[in-house]
Amino acid sequence: MNTFLKLFLLHLSAVATLYAQAPPSQVTAQAFPGNHPRIEISWQTAPGTWYCNLYRSVNDTLHFTRIAQVMGRSFDDHGVVGGRTYYYYLRAVAWADSTAAEGPRSAMAVAVLGPSGGMRGTIRGTVVDDSTGAPIRSVRVRFFRVGAMWTNQYDVTDSLGMYEAAVDTGRYLIKAEPPCEPIGTIQYRPEWFENASEPSAATPVTVSSGAVSTVHFGLQRVAIMRYVSINGVVRSEQGQPIPNATVAVMRSIQEMYRLAATTGTIPGLGPEARQLSGIGYTRGVIWSGETDSQGRFRASVPQNGSYIVAAGKAGYLLQYFNQTFDPTRAAILSANADTSGVNFLLRPAPAYPGSIEGAVRDSTGQPAPSRVILFPRPPHGQPPTQVVHSGASGEYTFNNVASGTYEVLAIPFSNYAPAFYKEGEYGITQWQLADSVVVGTGRAEAAVGVLAIESNGLTTVSGVALSSTSEPLVGGRILVRDASGAVVGSAISTASGSYSVEALPFGDVTMVVDLEPFTPQVVPITIPPNTYYLSNITIVLTRSNQTGTAESDGAPSAYALEQNSPNPFNPTTRIGFTIAAPGFVLLAVYDLLGREVATLVHEELKPGRYEVRFDAAGLASGTYFYRLRAGGFIHTRRLLLIR
Repeated sequence: MNTFLKLFLLHLSAVATLYAQAPPSQVTAQAFPGNHPRIEISWQTAPGTWYCNLYRSVNDTLHFTRIAQVMGRSFDDHGVVGGRTYYYYLRAVAWADSTAAEGPRSAMAVAVLGPSGGMRGTIRGTVVDDSTGAPIRSVRVRFFRVGAMWTNQYDVTDSLGMYEAAVDTGRYLIKAEPPCEPIGTIQYRPEWFENASEPSAATPVTVSSGAVSTVHFGLQRVAIMRYVSINGVVRSEQGQPIPNATVAVMRSIQEMYRLAATTGTIPGLGPEARQLSGIGYTRGVIWSGETDSQGRFRASVPQNGSYIVAAGKAGYLLQYFNQTFDPTRAAILSANADTSGVNFLLRPAPAYPGSIEGAVRDSTGQPAPSRVILFPRPPHGQPPTQVVHSGASGEYTFNNVASGTYEVLAIPFSNYAPAFYKEGEYGITQWQLADSVVVGTGRAEAAVGVLAIESNGLTTVSGVALSSTSEPLVGGRILVRDASGAVVGSAISTASGSYSVEALPFGDVTMVVDLEPFTPQVVPITIPPNTYYLSNITIVLTRSNQTGTAESDGAPSAYALEQNSPNPFNPTTRIGFTIAAPGFVLLAVYDLLGREVATLVHEELKPGRYEVRFDAAGLASGTYFYRLRAGGFIHTRRLLLIR
């Protein structure tokens, strides 16, 4: 049998295995009517399933459209309208090598949604090709209420390009977000109503109680894609060419986070998610291939994209261009023209007896596929020793690890914020708070807990991260939390120190910037309503004097003032805050005229987290402010007393 026929039969066997994947079972759909209706779909999947495609049809079983790609086993459909019947089914997507295909359909689930109450109206319309007038299916139409946070509501066009959604009364900015199609197929540009490329230029739509607002979109096709090449050679550290090494050209980490924030989906799936020999499970893959007998590769990629490149092979340590184990510091290539000199010098995997294994998951147990980085500790600030890609289930393994003490950092491909390993904790973004992993001659375990990013706004915050000596910081991790503490944005600074965090909500947010071996910086920011861009925000990090493991005593590394809870309140509430260094602390409450109405803390405090009770008996209903002063840290938050 010739080689081509063998490969062809192997491919058919792989595809047959994929289609033999058992469909999701026990599929149920439960309706939750009311002012904010939703339908909760849940199911079970067989081991090995990496994600599921969820399909929906309205009022009949003839117009199913894929509405979501889901890594877990449940999904809340907010794009529903009262008084309709919804039908759902799922297809499991499984893998063999780098080939993916959908399995058979699951059983159908049905939910009848009763009429919605409250002051609501309807937005409906069509989405068509601007040049041909042909309907475009599977476009996600998203609704942003002016002056408020996004309520996670959207609808998806059916096979006729139609959509319809019931929303609260008010004024809305509406966006049509076309599906991310494979490279080489017809693609469309997203658009705000009416014919706007940015929310600042969008035309608001007023929704009245019981009324129907019609909003149509005509999307423009993306220009015919041109391709350029990325060329290089993969060699050993001794300069010998390495044949059959795997090279992958991927979307940058920054682009993956931006796509997740601005589209409300999981980017990098479908044809862009691949299991690559020598590299592992990877999302956002634009091109992958193997080196020839001289270690050479030639990648063909869309022009003007921003990419990072990795190379790996069994027996060698995975490496990113330019000569780094840290993907957050990988060189970002702007492929404006053919690019040469993307070379690698792979280091042979050492023969140490130790290993570390674990999984990256959120608090519900859902996997968060990630690039996982191993840092030596102490001293901080040394380069990482290894990087591996977790599997689609979030599981990872570091082999050949020398005896010593380490930190483990997970960089999810998207939708989750980076986090360090800390036993039983989730979302530990600061290296000083991470737990050490001690490796001897056996196996150590480190389960990394991450937090999902809840992108629920329209504002982009950008700037530059610098050291105290004005050097740009590459690989700085930026995390943004809203007043309730939820993670609403994440970003990684580039080689120039620049960063950009998209889809942030209006109001008070807190930005935390962290990078070894610097002291984290906490930056409170207020985003005014209807402000879509805040730029030129410079963050300066100073080098930490800490060189040992004293942080293991749990001492905090940054000041913080938490949002009071409950809020609104009557008449008591609790306020939490964190002190990073010993010193005098003042926490007081003020009215709208700036007059102090209560002093809650006025004393010297040691580092740690504190919580105080505020009793507003005797005060009138209304808005008040509370302010924390500690060292050079000053932060103010708002609270609401309702009687």
